[in-house]
Amino acid sequence: MNAVPKSDPSAALPCVLFVDDDASNRQAFQATFRRSVHVLLAADITKAWEQLATHHVHVVIADQRMPGTPGSRMLGMIRERYPNIRRMLITGYSDIEGIIEAINDGRVTRYIAKPWDPEELTTAMQRAYDEFKAEEERTAYTEQLILVNQQLEFALRQRLLS
Repeated sequence: MNAVPKSDPSAALPCVLFVDDDASNRQAFQATFRRSVHVLLAADITKAWEQLATHHVHVVIADQRMPGTPGSRMLGMIRERYPNIRRMLITGYSDIEGIIEAINDGRVTRYIAKPWDPEELTTAMQRAYDEFKAEEERTAYTEQLILVNQQLEFALRQRLLS
């Protein structure tokens, strides 16, 4: 599995965590997208937490219907811990309650129907990655402005005191 270590946030490719309890779906996702994104896989929320703790993930795609924790609830939990990660819900069922929960609690950026269209999903992942990077850049720029402002205020105080 090609993965982006947590210490390498400047990787050129998006790092996408795909969470699905069906091994064949995980295998198909990796085979389809391994050249266009860094693919991480998880079968459940426990494995997802492990991946999130050790990799710089940009996008999480979770299947809705999984034993234990449904994808919509998982995405809401991920949003609480990792608010900048972009989240998508994928399902083969028209589970309107799960979709509403994913939108309201998980704030998903995209709902994807199974079977997925590789071009559509590639575009969605790239768009989500671009949003993630833009948010990261805005945050860094804001932090830089705050630091420069503090330095200017300090210099002004020093000048007024002398």
